[in-house]
Amino acid sequence: MSDKEHANQRTNDQKRKGRIVLFSSIIVIILIAAIMAMVYRSQKQDAQPKEKKQTTRTQTRINYAGQPYIGSSNAPVKLVVFSDYRCPYCKQFEEDVVPKLKKEYIDTGKISLYFINDTVLGPGSVLAANASEEVYHQNPKAFWTFHKALFAAQKNEKEEWVTKELLTDIAQKTVPSFDLKAFQSALNNKTRQNEVDKDTAMADSLGIPGTPAVFVGDQMIDDGLDDAALTAAIDQALANTK
Repeated sequence: MSDKEHANQRTNDQKRKGRIVLFSSIIVIILIAAIMAMVYRSQKQDAQPKEKKQTTRTQTRINYAGQPYIGSSNAPVKLVVFSDYRCPYCKQFEEDVVPKLKKEYIDTGKISLYFINDTVLGPGSVLAANASEEVYHQNPKAFWTFHKALFAAQKNEKEEWVTKELLTDIAQKTVPSFDLKAFQSALNNKTRQNEVDKDTAMADSLGIPGTPAVFVGDQMIDDGLDDAALTAAIDQALANTK
C-alpha cells in the first residue's frame, strides 16, 4: 500500500472514530437530559400540595339503654361490668368489690353501676343470662336480689350447676309477683335470647378479653379486681367531670 493510501486510510479511521465519539456524546447528552427531566418532574410533583386523606376512626360505645343498674341515673360517672354468672372472678367482683363501690361511690351519688351479661362459659351461662333478662323484664327492682342470690349459688365452673330448677327456685324466692309461666318460657324457648345476643355482641365489639370486664366510662380497666387501679380510674373520671 502506497503512502497516499496509508494517509487516506488514517483519515478515514479518524473520521470514523470522530463519528463514533460524536454519536456517543449525543446519546450521553440525551440520556442526561432525560434523567434531568425526570428529576425535575419528580421535584415539581413533590412541591405541589397534596390532598390530605380523611381518616375516620370508629369507636364502639357502651349502650346503657335497657341495662340493669344501681345508683342514680344522674350520677356523673357510669361504671359497667360485663359478667358471667358461672365465672368465679365475677363472683369475687360481686362479693368483694361491689359492696365497697356501693358504700363509697354509689350510695353517695358519684357513680352508677351497670351489669351486662357476657356469656363466655357455655350453655349454663346462656341459660343463666336468659333467666336474669326475664327477671329484669318482670321486676327491675327485684333483679339485684336475684342477681346476688344466683352468684351466691355458684359452684365450681367445671360443674354444670346451672339448671332450670335452680333458676326457678331462686326466682320464686326473690321476685315478688313472679310470673312463673313467662319465666319458664324464657328458659325453655329462650324468649330473652335476643337481649343476651345483643349484650354478647357489644362485648365482642369492645374487644373484651374475659370476665369480669370493668369499664369506667369508656375506659376499660386492666384488672377490675385491683382496688387501687379501679379507685384511681373512678376518681380521675370524677375529676374530669368538674
